[in-house]
Amino acid sequence: MSEPVTPTAEAPQRDDQPSTSPGNGGSAGAVSGADSTGSRIAKTVMLLIIFVWCLFPFVWLISTSLKQGNEALGDPNMFQGPFGIDNYRIVFGEGFLYNLRNTLVVATFTTIICVLIGAFAGYALARLPLKRKALWLSGVLAASLFPPVALIPALYEVWRALGLLNTYPGLYIPYVSFTLPLTIFILVTFFSSIPPELAEAAKVDGATPFQTFFRVVLPLAAPGVFAAAIIVFIFATNEFLIASTFAPRDLSVQTATTAVAFFTGATEFERPIGTITAACVVISVPLIIMTLIFQRRIVAGLTAGGVKG
Repeated sequence: MSEPVTPTAEAPQRDDQPSTSPGNGGSAGAVSGADSTGSRIAKTVMLLIIFVWCLFPFVWLISTSLKQGNEALGDPNMFQGPFGIDNYRIVFGEGFLYNLRNTLVVATFTTIICVLIGAFAGYALARLPLKRKALWLSGVLAASLFPPVALIPALYEVWRALGLLNTYPGLYIPYVSFTLPLTIFILVTFFSSIPPELAEAAKVDGATPFQTFFRVVLPLAAPGVFAAAIIVFIFATNEFLIASTFAPRDLSVQTATTAVAFFTGATEFERPIGTITAACVVISVPLIIMTLIFQRRIVAGLTAGGVKG
């Protein structure tokens, strides 16, 4: 005969044990959803504040460039009119297009030279079996630590003796010397992130070192090269100290940033704030558009090599 089964009493639930009732689960989900929504709102508000903080100077710049008359320009209210495009007409009437041309020529030459030299130097420091690579790279970066203002007096005397004042080479040669260390550093980081097996496979296939560099490595390093080129171009466009020292007045060489510094009002007592802001807008808009168009390549080039694996 089978023994009768004796029913056992269930153990009482302790107060410190979590409840598994459906109602409590729904409450926890609601709290989690509320926290997530609050976090998204906080992030959106912070991004909006940063966006307004960064955009406000440019909005003020455009507003001031469109103002006309001393009273409007002297009013702190940026929506105080009258508004018009007379400041832009004055700017282009003073030969500002020649200044933009000079800026484009100098920035282009600086970018091409920096990218060519920086690509070879960066690949050599990243991949070739050189001794004391860290020391070479440290020396390159140390060269960029010298303040330009400390080098200008001596460099001015050398340029005057060589006849390089008021010339394009007199501008883009020092530009290259100041931007080349950063270019090399960016490209060394990027070349180091490219798997060395690709170059070894090209060498096995019979490619020379130059063929390997130009046909295999350089196409893979395009984002880094592009990022370095954009940074160098923007630096050369915005540079003022060297340009105002070596080519201050010659319209055939004077850059846009230097021309802005020499703007004057219609009379001795008139502030040229309207024409200055108009010229700044003309300089800034192409750079902003170019940066927005190529921002993905710039970010990819700057962040490449940060994580390996």
